[in-house]
Amino acid sequence: MNKFFYKAAFLGIMGAMFVSCSSDDSTSRDDDNPNVGTKYVHKVLIEDATGTWCQYCPRVTYAIEQAKANEEYGNKVVAVAVHLGIQQYPDLMQIAGVMPLYNFYQSTGLTGFPYALINRGDKWSTPEPNNLAQLFNTISKEGSPVGIKISSDLNNSGGTVSASFRFSEGYEGLKYSIFVIENDVKTPQSPQQNTTSYYGGVRVDADFVHNDVLRGFSGSITGNELESVTAGQEVSKTDQSVDFTLFNNDLSKVEVVVFVSDNSGKVLNVQVAHANQTVDYQTM
Repeated sequence: MNKFFYKAAFLGIMGAMFVSCSSDDSTSRDDDNPNVGTKYVHKVLIEDATGTWCQYCPRVTYAIEQAKANEEYGNKVVAVAVHLGIQQYPDLMQIAGVMPLYNFYQSTGLTGFPYALINRGDKWSTPEPNNLAQLFNTISKEGSPVGIKISSDLNNSGGTVSASFRFSEGYEGLKYSIFVIENDVKTPQSPQQNTTSYYGGVRVDADFVHNDVLRGFSGSITGNELESVTAGQEVSKTDQSVDFTLFNNDLSKVEVVVFVSDNSGKVLNVQVAHANQTVDYQTM
């Protein structure tokens, strides 16, 4: 009997400790909605306004590759290369309907190339390997209040993308964007670019590989409206149509980028997924 008594007392004490710990944890969350207070892995969006005619633009490509290769932060870097041609040298990678996005970049301070925008908030100054800190410093170690889930059903010319969003805080005036990008793209370079060598000290030629190339978008290229959201709410945008033309006709080189921006235009979080693969919410 004494052994039974001691065992019961021990279990009772441990149970009380467990209840106490659980009670403390619940103070930071809403029992009715576990999404309240949740933080999601924060990633940074780089929009690279570029062109095959641009002598200095490959240095941005090189800097992005160096950023993605970083052991600590590389998996939190998402890039979109937006190609824009000029009259003398049209860019074969420029897509139809891109001009509103170019006009938006001009409103943020684009006065010349190369030009790279971080989270639609700051220009990436001298975007070279010696200035990766500016990029990495924008990644929040505490996470983001916005989580993003992506799935898609794509073929070589288009398809649909479904995106879901969870919010641990309330917001008004949000927008979401869906981009389709292609990697390992090679196109003829302009004679102007062939005469320079700004890619990590290596000469740029017709075999230069372009990654993260914007090939299509869903809805508006400058962002689609999201209704006002409350803390803990989940919003889904299913089967969003997108059309594109690929250079490689290889979906293994295609990715979907989805991001959410606030009413000031700043990107709150971004996520990327390979074509026809699902990336779920990534919590801290």
